[in-house]
Amino acid sequence: METLSPSSVGIAAAITLAVLNTLCAVAVAIWPDGVVAFFNSFAHGLDLNPIKSTQPFNLIRFLCGLIGLALVGFIAGAIFAWIYNLVARE
Repeated sequence: METLSPSSVGIAAAITLAVLNTLCAVAVAIWPDGVVAFFNSFAHGLDLNPIKSTQPFNLIRFLCGLIGLALVGFIAGAIFAWIYNLVARE
């Protein structure tokens, strides 16, 4: 089996999460109630409306979240590839 590069998988996961975070931020800016309704469908009956933020969009907060999520994506991707390489050995 071919091995995965932990850094490559980490970078791919980081970029993927950064893109998804950006798309989500744009969706919330354009249609906040629709986004909450959409994620309510994932919550299996929980009402997420009470936790909806009333604060206006803040670029600094967005960038902090983007960097944090990309970092988590990189770490998760690298760990995934490392574990995959351990398990895939024959």
